[in-house]
Amino acid sequence: MYLIIIAIFVYACVFILVYQIYSGKKMRLSLGMARDNASAQPQAASRENILRKLLKPFSFLAGRKAMRYLIGRSTSGKLAMAGSPVNLIEFAIMKVLSTVILAILSSIIYAKGNLVIYAAAGLAIGFIVPDLWLGMKIKRRHQEIRRDLPPVIDLLNLCVGSGLDFMLAVNRVTKDFKKSALTDELLEVWRETKMGASRREALQHLSGRVNLLELSSFVRTLLQADRMGAPMGEALNIQAEEIRLRCYLQAEEAAMKAPIKLLFPLIFFILPVVMVIVAGPILLQFMRPGGIRF
Repeated sequence: MYLIIIAIFVYACVFILVYQIYSGKKMRLSLGMARDNASAQPQAASRENILRKLLKPFSFLAGRKAMRYLIGRSTSGKLAMAGSPVNLIEFAIMKVLSTVILAILSSIIYAKGNLVIYAAAGLAIGFIVPDLWLGMKIKRRHQEIRRDLPPVIDLLNLCVGSGLDFMLAVNRVTKDFKKSALTDELLEVWRETKMGASRREALQHLSGRVNLLELSSFVRTLLQADRMGAPMGEALNIQAEEIRLRCYLQAEEAAMKAPIKLLFPLIFFILPVVMVIVAGPILLQFMRPGGIRF
């Protein structure tokens, strides 16, 4: 029975590897034949990331009715906060694959013990792993947006101060600033306004999509300035200073927490090694028949 499971697992790994090699060659060939579309090709390549390539062979699972029960109500919002690395169906496929693979691996590794208990533990861990991965993606993306927000606001302030409209300033910043998560979100705001949405609606969608405190405060300031008729440049300048101050306070708080976080590795990992190095030779002298000679 275990040999059959191992053979199926090895076959799946080889199949995914061959598929990766074939798709990579095909993509390089298409890039070589269409060099004049080099500006559109990197965008398609960024969407077609490695994870989605790995999930493509298992797309036949998308038609199953049970897949909808693997997705919670808040999953779509979390995927939007993470920058949509996968869609809902691909995330459900990730849950199925991680659950099956970890259940099989736990059954194989602990074959001598209670098979049902280890298989159930593997199922539970495999079901949680994609959610943990998604939470890490959200946290990393929020940190990137929080880091890029002050310079982007400064650039918007410069563009607005030079006479550009706010949405034209957003379009200019998305082109001139480095490609990041924040510029992608601002580009989505620009696209929504070009599709007919008002500036207020696009900014509200931005705040709800990212769900970051600093960005929500920035959006509220813009909407309030637009409603009250206040100068947009002054509002941007005040918001940039406020976000810089908040980042400084967060960095100061993290620096104050660092010594407390170092206590655990210091006590349980570094201190025992130091004690062994210092007291080890003395203990060896005591353990000898003659003891320590002065």
